[in-house]
Amino acid sequence: MGSAFDSSVLDKVTLAVEQTTSVDPAEITADSRLADDLALGRFGRMRLAMQLEEVFDLELPNDVVARFVTVADIVNYLSRRYFRDYHARLPAFAV
Repeated sequence: MGSAFDSSVLDKVTLAVEQTTSVDPAEITADSRLADDLALGRFGRMRLAMQLEEVFDLELPNDVVARFVTVADIVNYLSRRYFRDYHARLPAFAV
C-alpha cells in the first residue's frame, strides 16, 4: 500500500510541477532537480509551494521548502505527512 500511495503523491507533485513550470511533462521524474533540471529559482519554488499547498490542502513551512532539492524530496516529505494525516483520520477499532 505504501508504494502505491507514494505513486499517487508523485502523480500529484508531478502535476503541480507541470502547472508551475514550462518543462515538458515527460521530462519530470522523481530524480528531477528543482534548480538544475526544472529551472526553479526562488520565485518558482514559492509558486510550486503554493500549488502543492493547494493540491494537498496543507501548509508547507518555508524552511522545509528550502530543503527540497529534487521532486523525490517533495514526494517523500508529502508522503510521510499525507500518510500520517490519513491514518489520523481513520476510526479507532476496538481489538
